Amino acid sequence: MTFKNVLAATALGTTLMIGGAVLAPSALTAQTAQPAQPGAIEEVSEDELSAFARATLAMSEVREVYIQRIEAAENEVEQQELVEEGNTAMMTALEDEPGMTLERYFEINEAAQTDAELNERIVSMLQDMTDEG
Repeated sequence: MTFKNVLAATALGTTLMIGGAVLAPSALTAQTAQPAQPGAIEEVSEDELSAFARATLAMSEVREVYIQRIEAAENEVEQQELVEEGNTAMMTALEDEPGMTLERYFEINEAAQTDAELNERIVSMLQDMTDEG
């Protein structure tokens, strides 16, 4: 797995994609937090960073499973149901991570998109976690 632009690919605000088609998750849209304003995030502790990385990996694993299931779906209705189910499973993976909340996940994700140093810390942590198995 490559971690270049990993945050954009796994952020909860991002919809599940199949090929070039984007399937919008209506349930997720209603639950998303307001994105943080650049520079408005507090310092990210190592514990938060670790929780963020674990949640990102867990959501990425869920996303991969659901992409395969969506691609195998027989029709658009089944695909949409799987998208919604997958987004719920991704939310659950995030909420199950001790030390991470939906709001804080979005704050860190937003900050990492504009703070190259923070992004590098996250990418490094993700690489270390996947190398460990």
